[in-house]
Amino acid sequence: MVTGECSSGTIRTTFAAVPHRGTVFAAKATLVAAVMYVLTLLSCSTAYVVGDAMLPEGRYAQGDPLPALFGIAASFAVAAVLGLAVGTLVRHSAGAVTTVIGLLVLPSLFGNAERWIAGLSPKAALEKLTQTSDAAADTVGSLGPWPSLLLVAAGTAGVSLAALLLRRRDV
Repeated sequence: MVTGECSSGTIRTTFAAVPHRGTVFAAKATLVAAVMYVLTLLSCSTAYVVGDAMLPEGRYAQGDPLPALFGIAASFAVAAVLGLAVGTLVRHSAGAVTTVIGLLVLPSLFGNAERWIAGLSPKAALEKLTQTSDAAADTVGSLGPWPSLLLVAAGTAGVSLAALLLRRRDV
């Protein structure tokens, strides 16, 4: 949503129409988060219903799926806003994609050395929300799923605030 505009120069038109760059970023972040949340919620709900229909009756204990489904959708929305913020900072599609993948994957590689580093990643929050076998405290940190998601959201908010450096840079 940003890197394409920067490379083609249409970002100038956007800023001519709305000179307050923070408002432009907030609108883009709201749109990206809302679309990602809805798409993720629909796809995860569909996957849950299909998976439930495929599993034998009574063999696996079923919990309440709604908190996890809402949390997973929120996790993907936060990751999408992180991508938008990094794209705003980097202004290059390949660099933004590489940076975001690094931010999403690299912390989990340090799981055995530093649990708190692994616990900061969106992947750790997602594992905790889905309660996978990999979500033990020794691999993804000792925070619960919701505090972990809030921590990731706070980090994304910090990167988003840094993206407001856009105000000081010329287009």
